[in-house]
Amino acid sequence: MKLILSRKGFDSANGGCPSPILDGRLLCPLPIPDAGAPTTYAEISPFNGSPIARIVEDLTRDRFRRGNRAHLDPDLRRDAIARSARWRPIFGQAGAAQGHLARHGIGRGDLFLFFGCFRRAEQIEGAFRFVRGAPNLHVIFGWLQVGRVIRATDSVAAEIPWADGHPHLAAPDRYKNNTLYFASDRLSCIGIDASGGGTFDRLGPKLALSQTDPYIGCSAWRLPRWFDPGERPPLSYHLKASRWTDCETSIRLQSVGRGQEFVLDVDQYPEARAWLRSIFRAANRY
Repeated sequence: MKLILSRKGFDSANGGCPSPILDGRLLCPLPIPDAGAPTTYAEISPFNGSPIARIVEDLTRDRFRRGNRAHLDPDLRRDAIARSARWRPIFGQAGAAQGHLARHGIGRGDLFLFFGCFRRAEQIEGAFRFVRGAPNLHVIFGWLQVGRVIRATDSVAAEIPWADGHPHLAAPDRYKNNTLYFASDRLSCIGIDASGGGTFDRLGPKLALSQTDPYIGCSAWRLPRWFDPGERPPLSYHLKASRWTDCETSIRLQSVGRGQEFVLDVDQYPEARAWLRSIFRAANRY
């Protein structure tokens, strides 16, 4: 089994700001802008009673508005837009990032944990604003256990009509090496009875990757000590020993600034299974 830590959603390069943490704990991952996508921000269902379009407009200071199109991917939330009854979570990848996944043989039974850049936000006089002084944090916001992998082509929407509307199917040829990962029915790879894909609703200690005590930047992660590679293959893109610092009860990783898909071979790190179960149990997702 492979674990993939997959970076997605708004950040400084995509959208220009983090996704918000609302009401102190609610994780609201924002899909990045994509002029070629079939869905607008206005068409995405509200989050905690607030229109996604309004949140995007306020936090980007109108750089992106309700009519702009959104790359709804990974597509993990059934009620995000109108769905067919047979719909299930989907993730699309392409280009060099998909090449990286393919080289690591990512397929059926492997598990994506999606993380992004988040920051606490609040409403002041009806407008959403980031909390002054609140840090940017890398936070895990969703998951998908792979049930099926297929190349995205023009015929897929006809063969799998409930997948129509996914941004990687809107114009499949605009992506090189365009690939779709469909969620399995259930989260079986770590022995927990949960949906094969979904989102974590509330921020908790198990979901925060960034070290916060002390805080030394979003990309400085505090991980369990067993992540220390030693003689084992490290989390992909993190080969340099200088990126790993032993902190007695944890390991600090200075995660790379570029790259979307970081792969860990769980067969080489059997401790990962208990850690993954603890994440879902802490979030009441089992």
